[in-house]
Amino acid sequence: MSALPPTIRALTVDTGGTVLDWYSGILRELQEFGRTRGLTADWSAVAKRWRRLSTVMVDDGMPQENGIATLDFDDVLRITQEQTWREFGLPVADADTRAELLAMWRRLDPWPDVRRALPRLRAKFRVAPFTILKTTMLIETSRRGGLDWDCIISCEMIGTYKTKRPAYDTAAHWLGVAPANILMVTGHNNDLIAAHSYGFRTAFIHRPKQWGDEPPQFPEADDRADFVCRDFADLAEQLGCP
Repeated sequence: MSALPPTIRALTVDTGGTVLDWYSGILRELQEFGRTRGLTADWSAVAKRWRRLSTVMVDDGMPQENGIATLDFDDVLRITQEQTWREFGLPVADADTRAELLAMWRRLDPWPDVRRALPRLRAKFRVAPFTILKTTMLIETSRRGGLDWDCIISCEMIGTYKTKRPAYDTAAHWLGVAPANILMVTGHNNDLIAAHSYGFRTAFIHRPKQWGDEPPQFPEADDRADFVCRDFADLAEQLGCP
């Protein structure tokens, strides 16, 4: 790891899993969904499978037309919800039920350390979420969690999704900051490695409970991380925030 250069001016922050506690929120919602409908399932396994399928679909490459993605993350969640339901032998959801399931992702809460540390980070840097999540999902979860950002950057707005280079280049352009002057903050090594390869500085946030009691997808930071942090409070300390 290297010392923070004085030229760092902005932080771009991954959201799903790094800022938002997706597993606890979706598990709670699915358990209530099953209770009210008399459905029994391993809801923890359902939540994890739904999340895995959705991220794999994005990682495999979103379909494009004239260089612009033709699906957004809501579309991804709809498609992978149906696949997950089939795999677990759950009844086919009608349109109203599918909308209700999709709305679960707009009621996720942030990890507690984010809410406390974000004002400290913003006192020193421009800070923006940079995520594959849909713009409306960012707005609603930020309002729900009391998170104030300098701006929000959804890959939906760009038309290209992480971990493709145009997404990172566009985020830097919109912030008016060169990639070398941006710190990409993420709990996912694939995001970290991509950002590093495109010229960003990088910070890894440990999220050991992102998958509940299951071992985390990325238990250790890739060695290309400039900073390795327990949480956002530790990030603020390492960056010298007041």
